[in-house]
Amino acid sequence: MSTNYWQEDLETMTREKLQELQLERLKKTITIAANAPFYKEVFHKPGITADAIRSVEDISKLPFTNKADMREHYPFGLVAGDVKNAVRLHSSSGTTGNPTVIVHSQHDLDSWANLVARCLYMVGLRNTDVFQNSSGYGMFTGGLGFQYGAERLGALTVPAAAGNSKRQIKFINDFKTTGLHAIPSYAIRLAEVFQEEGIDPTSTSLTTLIIGAEPHTDEQRKKIEKMLGVKAYNCFGMSEMNGPGVAFECLEQNGMHLWEDCYYVEIIDPDTLKPVPVGETGELVLTTLDRDMMPLIRYRTRDLTRILPGECPCGRTHIRIDRIKGRSDD
Repeated sequence: MSTNYWQEDLETMTREKLQELQLERLKKTITIAANAPFYKEVFHKPGITADAIRSVEDISKLPFTNKADMREHYPFGLVAGDVKNAVRLHSSSGTTGNPTVIVHSQHDLDSWANLVARCLYMVGLRNTDVFQNSSGYGMFTGGLGFQYGAERLGALTVPAAAGNSKRQIKFINDFKTTGLHAIPSYAIRLAEVFQEEGIDPTSTSLTTLIIGAEPHTDEQRKKIEKMLGVKAYNCFGMSEMNGPGVAFECLEQNGMHLWEDCYYVEIIDPDTLKPVPVGETGELVLTTLDRDMMPLIRYRTRDLTRILPGECPCGRTHIRIDRIKGRSDD
């Protein structure tokens, strides 16, 4: 087994085998989702069943799900499993109405933690590393998502939470932190506080930075890398799809691998709702393939991106998406 992969068989499987796995998981997902009040009604009208899905491309026969559906059927209208078997929920802030709520079983949380561990391993972190998470905890998924992923990896995990830059710096110096998760703007601010404290930010034990959750350019990434003396890797996630761990850059830093064993990916024209060719920008649509409490089918993320053509030198066969370019609802 190669030491470059967390799960080599899944990360490097042929496209044919990957599609076979997706079809198997998609049929199971549709069967589970049909137990949710929302999907039971949506599937009943056109007579949708798992038997109607003969190939992964047949997913186009299924209706889209969007944020308005989740808010209208708040809080548990899209829950397919028995809520008595749920162990955690996360939600959005809901500043403009009902929040979107995602309910997880233990299986869902285990799968999510494993995906985040896979991502962290992909960028070079190991169980010998010290991983500091400067993300907010609570309902926001960035805190617990990275926490449980880093623990699954076996790293010594520092749940520093957001803010308090002087304390963050003390933790980095005292605990010899090697991996850090921070939003891009805070990473820049942290480097500035290092300098204000008379500490060279490139002289620490930090080697790896995970950034995401807010728009940033490649020029900003390079600035952060230079300021902190690290390699910075872009990540993508959203609470409706668990949180962090949906897509992540590898060591190549050329697009984010989106884990197709757990998500089915579509890029559509937001006006016509038809698929766009590989390489063209469109709206990202995702279907969960390994969630049993609250699967989501053809969820319109409203995020604009594109699938990057060609194979990745890292050997992983899962598609790469470009950094998020904006929103289709702006």
